[in-house]
Amino acid sequence: MKTAIVYDSITGNTALLARALQQEVPEAPCGPVGQVDAAQAELVCLGFWTDRGNCSARLQKFLPTLEGKRIFLFGTAGFGSSPSYFQKVVEQIREELPASCRVEDWFMCAGQMPETVRLRYAAMAEDPMMQEKGRAMLRIYDAAVGHPDKNDAAAAAAKLRQILRRLETESA
Repeated sequence: MKTAIVYDSITGNTALLARALQQEVPEAPCGPVGQVDAAQAELVCLGFWTDRGNCSARLQKFLPTLEGKRIFLFGTAGFGSSPSYFQKVVEQIREELPASCRVEDWFMCAGQMPETVRLRYAAMAEDPMMQEKGRAMLRIYDAAVGHPDKNDAAAAAAKLRQILRRLETESA
């Protein structure tokens, strides 16, 4: 099955996951949106960073080009790492994909945020009016530090392996 790995990554978190996926399919073109031609791919591994509960605007513009493709969504989120939050993000992206796409599976994990974000949250925690929210945001920030890690990358690659095996069995 022809596969392409296309992603948008600002901090490098999603790119790290993409590299782990490429180890599973070394022949697959892999790179940022706009630099990889996915037209001939049957399966597109589509990587994203979470921007206000959705993928980036850049990736949103790319979604209509995926007409008729099988999709493996993979992404990172700096804010929140609960399965229910991840599910909401994935559902938002699914809604924006062409109806002819088939999402085979998805993988999400926490993604480390830039230090400037932590500084903003720390300032909130110092403000008596925002103290509780600022402290909560600092806890979320600190929990994401170091992610995605090698375990996250291995889990994303394992999901792709499962998809590829299933699709191979279906086509046999």
